[in-house]
Amino acid sequence: MSTAKKKRNLYPLHLIIGFGIIVLFWLMPPIDPITPLGMKCVGAFLSMVYLWSAVDTLWPSMVGLFMIAISGFAGDAGFNGAWMVAIGTNTVLLTMFAMILFGGMDAVGDTNYIAKWFLTRKIFKGRPITFLAVFYACCFVLASVCSPITSLILLWPISMSLMNTLGVKKGERAWSHFFVGMFAVSTLAQPLFPFKGAELIPYSAFQNMTAAMGNPMSIPMVPYIITCLVITTLFTAIYLVLLKFVLRVDLSKFQAIDPEMLEKQMQLPPMNFQQKAYMYMIPLYLLMILVPSFIKGNPICDALNAIGPLGVSLLWVMLFLIVRYNGKPLLDFKEVAYKKFDWGIFFMIAAAVYGANSLSSESTGVPAFLIQALTPVLGGRSEMTFVAIMFTFALLLTNFANNAAMAVILMPVVLNFSNQLGINPMPVATGVILMVFVAMLTPAASPHAGMMHGMRSIYTTGDILKIGFPMCIGTLLLYIFIGYPLAKMLMV
Repeated sequence: MSTAKKKRNLYPLHLIIGFGIIVLFWLMPPIDPITPLGMKCVGAFLSMVYLWSAVDTLWPSMVGLFMIAISGFAGDAGFNGAWMVAIGTNTVLLTMFAMILFGGMDAVGDTNYIAKWFLTRKIFKGRPITFLAVFYACCFVLASVCSPITSLILLWPISMSLMNTLGVKKGERAWSHFFVGMFAVSTLAQPLFPFKGAELIPYSAFQNMTAAMGNPMSIPMVPYIITCLVITTLFTAIYLVLLKFVLRVDLSKFQAIDPEMLEKQMQLPPMNFQQKAYMYMIPLYLLMILVPSFIKGNPICDALNAIGPLGVSLLWVMLFLIVRYNGKPLLDFKEVAYKKFDWGIFFMIAAAVYGANSLSSESTGVPAFLIQALTPVLGGRSEMTFVAIMFTFALLLTNFANNAAMAVILMPVVLNFSNQLGINPMPVATGVILMVFVAMLTPAASPHAGMMHGMRSIYTTGDILKIGFPMCIGTLLLYIFIGYPLAKMLMV
């Protein structure tokens, strides 16, 4: 029975459990120090988390927001006010316009040109390890700029054709290590830019929770990106060294790879003006977001700082709507919104961030409960022990439930116990956010993990667990002993 069919058969059970969580928490007596309002908010949020992981992202987000709105959490703003705050935040609007902008880049076919550029470099001819490094770099760029799903959908058929040409068969160690490594790099690259999709949920939740606790903070974007980039690069380099010198995987067949052969296999017409415009947009977009944080007193940089990522995204969307090519706008807003816009992610961000606000509010009693419940586990620990426990929790939870939701659940714990230990919460939160995207061991770990587990023509469950589990442990160690100290140093 297929995974999709099993999921459909379990749908009624998931509904009973999801709505049962709401009924249970709304009817049971409050668990001190959680208030009656807090019980309703917790029930709505936990129901969302369960249904996100088991069923869907769209309607469970609506249900969760609806229940929090009628719980009274919005106070005098009432039901309508709760929805206006949830949907109208900077975070949700940024999600919408960034998804449209980068979806447009994918829609015009730029991802094909990116892949071709990487895979036709002459530097890797006769050099298997160099080829793998370049191929994984391609996976990284596509996954970070677009999504892991885009990376996999584009590169799976190219890889399969390549394997057939080289005579690499399924069952060989080179086959399984190549494909699992491809997936690992793609999933590690996903949260690199925290302004595009699901990674924006915990990133923004941190800012909203700290504001609700009276000490507003925002994770600086440049150190966050550097931390993710360094760890993913280290992971890839270590993996390649292990393949060649420790695991001694036979990569001899990859020596026959010829860039000219790939050039013929990936024939594309010359890039047109529209495609070039999107290519130039990517580095300029990143510069407009990142550079102003380093330069103060410059009118242009100050203006960009004032409008932030949302304003920068809007500027590019408006420019691409105004400029025309062949009588049409560079950005076909309606077409891209229809094909590339993910309403599930949109409502999930709105519901998760608003739900996170309720979990961090003193009026719900949830922060006090977390401190009381987790002090025996986390209280009195050293800084590195605390970090190791939090990152391990993040890794374990994300492989069985929705990534972003798990980070949001852990964020109040990070904030409260970082305050108790007297340490900067931003590096800890950064590590937790990045760790929850190390998700590959089960189909429930992420949408692209579900795709991977479903591709039985490429992966076997045994390969995924045998190779993927050590990968996850290795990534955990990298984030504890290198990622966290690096983020701490950059976020002083």
